[in-house]
Amino acid sequence: MARSSQTRPLLLVLLGFLVGLGGWNFHRNWKLEQSERRPYASYSLDELEALRDAYDAEVNQHSARYRAARSQKVAVGGDGTLRHQVEEFERVQRISQGKRAIASEYAKNQVQLDEIEAEIAKRENDGTGLLRVLHLATRYP
Repeated sequence: MARSSQTRPLLLVLLGFLVGLGGWNFHRNWKLEQSERRPYASYSLDELEALRDAYDAEVNQHSARYRAARSQKVAVGGDGTLRHQVEEFERVQRISQGKRAIASEYAKNQVQLDEIEAEIAKRENDGTGLLRVLHLATRYP
């Protein structure tokens, strides 16, 4: 009986130490998480999935447009006069700028899609509710 009364305070001290250490670790990990750049952190999971679907459709549309524009061959014509050469140069420039504009829109949408998918993956990795709290309390950065 005497042994049980001696181990109880030690167990309570050990338990208090572990709870304090977990709380400190939780706070440290929470602060690190808050300092990360996460533009979609305030969105709900449903909103993120809707955004992902929308950006995915945009990326596919721009990709198809760019493939079609890229495969289009530019035929150079004209009668050789300086005026026709300048007009032909301007026409080719407009076509080239159009292709670059499509590629730029594709790249912007792809970057947004990648950030949304990274946010969804982070949330799946961290968990929700009690699992998220335990993850923050026990994870070492």
